[in-house]
Amino acid sequence: MKYQDMKMSRIFLTTLSLWLLLLAIPSEAKEGPVTMPLNFHSLFPFLGRVNEQNTGQDVEENTPQEQTPQQSFNTPHKLKVGFYARSCPNAEKIVADTFAQIVKTNPGAIGNILRLVFHDCFVKGCDASILLDYAQNNNDAVEKSSMFNGFLLKGADMIDDIKAKLEEECPGIVSCADIISFVTNEAMSLAGLPPRKRLGGRRDGMVSLASTVEANNLPLPDWTMDQMIELFTRKGFSVEEMVIMIGAHSVGVAHCDGFYERVNNFRKTGKPDPTLTVEVIEEIKRSCPDFGTNMYRNPPVNFDPTPTVLDNLFFKEMVERRKTLLITDSHLLEDPRTFPFVQKMAADPNMFPSKFPDVMLKLSTLDVLTGYDGEVRKICRATN
Repeated sequence: MKYQDMKMSRIFLTTLSLWLLLLAIPSEAKEGPVTMPLNFHSLFPFLGRVNEQNTGQDVEENTPQEQTPQQSFNTPHKLKVGFYARSCPNAEKIVADTFAQIVKTNPGAIGNILRLVFHDCFVKGCDASILLDYAQNNNDAVEKSSMFNGFLLKGADMIDDIKAKLEEECPGIVSCADIISFVTNEAMSLAGLPPRKRLGGRRDGMVSLASTVEANNLPLPDWTMDQMIELFTRKGFSVEEMVIMIGAHSVGVAHCDGFYERVNNFRKTGKPDPTLTVEVIEEIKRSCPDFGTNMYRNPPVNFDPTPTVLDNLFFKEMVERRKTLLITDSHLLEDPRTFPFVQKMAADPNMFPSKFPDVMLKLSTLDVLTGYDGEVRKICRATN
């Protein structure tokens, strides 16, 4: 056979191979962007580069009834709306339905989840390391055992319930890190904010260390404002964003042992905190009966009068009544760097609800693992 004939034959066979591979794509894939077999691009590199991901699907969906996040930051390019549209189409619905059932019997779950996502993402990124009871090749204490988290950190059992239902539907597909993020969106919706599109594609971390938490990656209740601003700035958040994020206390509770010294022995002076009014001191005493006695059970106290609604009453209580529970919250009221933001959100009932979701979106994309990094855990309490 002549050289020219051999060359034409090779071109024909290569073209035929391409058409056969394209025709072999299942018909159900025609509804969205085509996903080639993993070895397809290695056989034909000129057709483009394969996405570095093991599960999910990179597709953008139009959901008119939901708000599109107004992003003033760079979202990691591998986090996508509709990430599980093909690999686990019911994932977001399972998360929403399961959490809604939990909230019916436990309204405090909303605040629990918002605290959980903060305590996960601020330590080493949003990798669900806060959920681990033990980690691979790690005999050290895990994050949830740190004094910065303590036994009052709740929400892991809720994630367990949701993960179990997802594993029944689509085993090994949805990461625990994405579950935390999706549940956070549901918590905000149930607390009165408009639904928003959900970014998926996070993967789960394999390391969890209490020592990482305690390396000034989470605040303590008695921190100074300088310490707070340094931490939030280090994580990439402005002072205004810090104030907005602390506004999550709008649906939270504090426990008496975290603030009771402010009404009877502030900084070991034997006197109340001078920034508290007599009215607030008496209110706190009524909320924490029998403190320090055998009858004491450390009851939870709401930060504001609407503990299941994300509204601006947390800030209004500060400005109008000078009511704060935690010392770090009192700094917001007293510090000139933060007070102007507190004033604005107290005066405008729409400002905090409109700004809070964007700050939480930024939080939920902090130092995420994507592609081949980390893993997708089978259960959220242990590495695979």
